[in-house]
Amino acid sequence: MSESSAVTVTVVSSLDDHVSAINTALRDAGHPAHCSKVARASDLREQFQTHLPDLIIAFGSPEDNLLKPIIDLRDAQAPDTPVLLASETVSEDTILEAMSQGALDVVSLKNIPRLQAVTTRELDHGRLRRSLNSVESSAQQYLQELQSLKQGSVESIADIQEGIIVNANPAWLELFGYSTDDDLGGHPIMDLCSVTDRSALKGALAACLRGKWDDSKLCISGLSADDKDFSVEFSLDTAEFDGEPAVRLRVAPALDDAKAPVELVEQAVHCDPLTGLYNGQHFIVRASERAQQAPAGGVRAVAYLRPDRFSRAWDDVGLTGSEAALAHLGRILKEYVQPGDLYGRFGGTVFVVMLERGTMADTEAWAEQLVQNIGATVFEQDERSTALTCSVGLCEVNGEKQDVAKFLTEAEKACRLAREQGGNQMQLSDHSSAVKNEQQEDAAWVQRIRDALMDNRLRLEHQPVASLNNEIDGTFDTLVRMLDEEGNTILPGEFIPVAERTGLIKNIDRWVIGESMAFCAKSNAQLVFVRLSRESVVDESLFEWLQSQLQEHQINSSRICFEVDEEVAGRHLRQTQALAAQVREQGFRFAIEHFGNGNSSQQLLSNIPMEFVKIDGSLMQGLHKNTAVQNTVKELARLAREQHVLTIAERVQDANTMAVLWQLGISYIQGNYVQSSEIVIEDVSQTSVTTRALSLSGEAELEVEA
Repeated sequence: MSESSAVTVTVVSSLDDHVSAINTALRDAGHPAHCSKVARASDLREQFQTHLPDLIIAFGSPEDNLLKPIIDLRDAQAPDTPVLLASETVSEDTILEAMSQGALDVVSLKNIPRLQAVTTRELDHGRLRRSLNSVESSAQQYLQELQSLKQGSVESIADIQEGIIVNANPAWLELFGYSTDDDLGGHPIMDLCSVTDRSALKGALAACLRGKWDDSKLCISGLSADDKDFSVEFSLDTAEFDGEPAVRLRVAPALDDAKAPVELVEQAVHCDPLTGLYNGQHFIVRASERAQQAPAGGVRAVAYLRPDRFSRAWDDVGLTGSEAALAHLGRILKEYVQPGDLYGRFGGTVFVVMLERGTMADTEAWAEQLVQNIGATVFEQDERSTALTCSVGLCEVNGEKQDVAKFLTEAEKACRLAREQGGNQMQLSDHSSAVKNEQQEDAAWVQRIRDALMDNRLRLEHQPVASLNNEIDGTFDTLVRMLDEEGNTILPGEFIPVAERTGLIKNIDRWVIGESMAFCAKSNAQLVFVRLSRESVVDESLFEWLQSQLQEHQINSSRICFEVDEEVAGRHLRQTQALAAQVREQGFRFAIEHFGNGNSSQQLLSNIPMEFVKIDGSLMQGLHKNTAVQNTVKELARLAREQHVLTIAERVQDANTMAVLWQLGISYIQGNYVQSSEIVIEDVSQTSVTTRALSLSGEAELEVEA
């Protein structure tokens, strides 16, 4: 090796022995290393002025607060230089803590082969990063050539009639691994996708023919001619073939915009090459940024996933097969991605996720579906195969501006407990500290809620309900928000539980009912759903008060639908029956929400008069991948139809879920897939308010005049 290929290594330590040991280990590994010592992190600044090292190794422990000044200096003057921590001991906890502080890994002089492997990896990655930065800086000069290449690329297109391929272009044949001489005419389109995605594809085709499909992409697992699965995104449009209506499926070429070179560079630097997920360091960066902001709605959680007894897979399929199994596991994880999720791999067999869902029950359902899917999958390599199970630890991320590393540590502890209990399961982290503080926090919240009621600082959000298999217009679900003293929005998850525990929820219910009637009186909304708490259900004075409000606002009572949680209705069946009968006799409508979440769904349908049921949003998590849950939703829809009750699916997040719901015969949907990204909160103090709602068939605008 020539001196020009030598690598420079800076060792942060007060001991010469440390420098000597690192120098010997690197040279034994084939690296012509030139090691220099700095006793303190602050000395790095002066060294950076003369030369930039290829690698920095700092001796200490995560608790020494040694890494922060090193990382700060590195980020300011040598951002591409990898930093490793050399510690007395190496464990998952020390690696996690060091990575959260900015190091890429932890090594030890007690394990020289691992130290050599890690340093080799980081030196190689450092060279790659520098090369990629050079590529990125010059990428713009190749855009014209790439544009020409894109113009020569052709979309993959197939026309479908009644589930049969009637026309497919050569690019489609190539995409699915067929020869251009093959003729797929007459071939069922369902044979080109995985079994778990067929319901979603069938529903999407039907929705497109009815004009109910917007420009969303349908993400499924395709099956190639040699039965290999791969991810594919379809665009759907209506078309004609031989004078008959058809659905045109299109797959865009790989290079679909001018940013492709930069995105490829970013992926190479920040993503794990085996799975395509974020690498551990970049996941920490992105998750920390995300944690600085409150979730758009619902809850945020961190999941920590590890396969159980992975050494068995190693024995079954060997080194390359076990790596292929991890890559397959990464693909399974990608199938569960929804908007707002972050997925990463922390090296080895550790996967991490930051996800946003409507409720913690939704995150638990997501984790349970994932565990079940992985446990049912056979991983094959050549002629050998293995099966894996996994354990998932879940930790809710409470509040804003939190330390992601702490939540990851809690999730890891929960995952470890799940593994100790036999694996193949999901385990929640311990929230006992939150319970201990609950009473103290409630006392402060009670006064804030009372002040908000007195100062008229509650607001309504009107989220649209969209038609699926039945037509509906001007229909909204009502949510309540609270404004603090500075006018900042407080989500219901923060104050509603306190109101329920302290008896203030009935006051909030009545405010929401009154303002919902006022909203109907000054708008053309056809139907507004309003929730009733347990306290309102058992309140015998509620009906008389409703009559007075109806008289005051002078609206058609059929424009209000009261909804009660399934659990509340099951526990207070007699009171719910009486209330439903009273309000329906007055002309209001009635519904059960979170339907299918308990064991009394069929009993409630048979015993409570109602017009709608809202199928619980937890059943939507991973619905397009789970035939068992699809069957559950299908059965709930059948039971509702027998009672002439219309169905609404809650918290629908994506097009795949909507497509399956279409196929299952659900009447309407609501959730992030339906609503616009910005919903105007009704401010009753203003003279004019416009509420914009995005439905599957387009935008509907309500002009509200006070």
